[in-house]
Amino acid sequence: MGNHNAMKKHTLCTVTVSVMALSFACGGSTSPGGGGSGGGWAGSGGATGAAAGAGGTSKAGTGGATSSGGQFSSGGSTGSGGTSATGGATNASGGRTGAGGSGSPLGGATSSGGQSGSGGATASGGTSAGGQSGLGGGSAGGGAGTGGAAGAGGTTGVGGAAGNGCPAGTGGNTSVTINNTGPWNDTTGKHIQAHGGGFLKVCDTWYWFGEDKTLNTNGTGNFHAISCYASKDLVTWEHRGQVVTNNTASVLNNTNLIIERPKVIYNASTKLYVMWAHWDMESCSGVSGGYCDSEAIVFTSPTVDGSYTYVNHFKPGGNGSRDCTLWQEPDGTAYFVSTGGTNGAGNFTDTEVYALSSDYLTVKNTTKIWTANGFVEAYAFWKYNGNYYGVCSGQTGWAPNQARYLTSTGSITGPWNTTFSYLGANGSTWNSQPTYVIPIVGSQTTTYIYASDIWNSNTLSLSTYLWLPLTWDGTKWTLTDSAQWSINLETGVVSGN
Repeated sequence: MGNHNAMKKHTLCTVTVSVMALSFACGGSTSPGGGGSGGGWAGSGGATGAAAGAGGTSKAGTGGATSSGGQFSSGGSTGSGGTSATGGATNASGGRTGAGGSGSPLGGATSSGGQSGSGGATASGGTSAGGQSGLGGGSAGGGAGTGGAAGAGGTTGVGGAAGNGCPAGTGGNTSVTINNTGPWNDTTGKHIQAHGGGFLKVCDTWYWFGEDKTLNTNGTGNFHAISCYASKDLVTWEHRGQVVTNNTASVLNNTNLIIERPKVIYNASTKLYVMWAHWDMESCSGVSGGYCDSEAIVFTSPTVDGSYTYVNHFKPGGNGSRDCTLWQEPDGTAYFVSTGGTNGAGNFTDTEVYALSSDYLTVKNTTKIWTANGFVEAYAFWKYNGNYYGVCSGQTGWAPNQARYLTSTGSITGPWNTTFSYLGANGSTWNSQPTYVIPIVGSQTTTYIYASDIWNSNTLSLSTYLWLPLTWDGTKWTLTDSAQWSINLETGVVSGN
């Protein structure tokens, strides 16, 4: 987000997610703590894993230990399907289809943990292996051995890679501390460059996509790259590389080009990761001011952290489009949300929701929302107890303003209320601008993390981040500033905030 007239960008209001359209894959158990949605991280692994683990206990035989799906919805810990005492119909079920989470805020698709993978053909006598335990729906209903062919891993959700592609793993640290005082460095000691980012969880790993501003050593936000980072604990981040650069396509090799707020979701039908972002120009012929070519841009990749391929840039529905995010429903229906208006320099006043085509590469129709509350940007969405929430910021350039949110009791297209509730105090949310809401789906509760940028307008490469847990007090959401706070990734319980 930014001061479009001054060619600066400040977008307040993700996870991926992408930090936040994060979508917890590999497991989102529905929150016993109040119907919290699985957030943008679709758990492919099911609510608490398969009913009896991968493979389950064989009806005829010892059956082995019933393996729990685990916090990160392990499909079952390679549980033996049981020794078939008679060699008869030991039809080891891969487990009930587990819901990946009750909903998927902010671009997260909550996918089913997989179709009940049949354990395969009737085992004749031998041990029917329950299959490899795959986090997030990778548990094959019948592994190698006489149990028959592997069962289907199931459709993955937001962030879910192919359901049967998740290896067994520990899921990283259980209890971690978020340090908002920094440094926000990757595993090599370099500053994390993932601004305006989105989050996506695939199996037991979170991916953080964002604007790489390493070369932006002044107040201009011209495009150089989109970087991807990976972590199993939301604290230790490995730089997986620049997944989009000026060399990705010739159309991107333009010194005036701006690309901001990348968000990624997974399309289970095409088996492609799809990225949407804001396309713009710092200057245009015959137009006064920057941000004068406001469009959307789309990329795809067969792997979450691989090189993305340029698809197209365009005005969605014929409208100008700036700050943006993605939203994905549990059934795979996806939406693109952006600040819209008449193309050209200046502030935009509309917020528009676009239903995406089945391949997520184009828009089908447009719905205007928040029409009575113009001049906002930097959107992030989540769902809790059946209601949708959208946080954003005002349009004040790189300068911070106070984050605010609206509520919809229906769907992502509304009806939305018309009065903002504010987060933070004194006209600012601790100098931050939201970018994503990261849902942490735990065994005891679901915690929603407000992930935001703190912009350094003089040297954008030094911009940093602020992550805080959103708290529901029964009537409204609140944020409390904290230099450090901790969260148990297994239970979802926050401490020290």
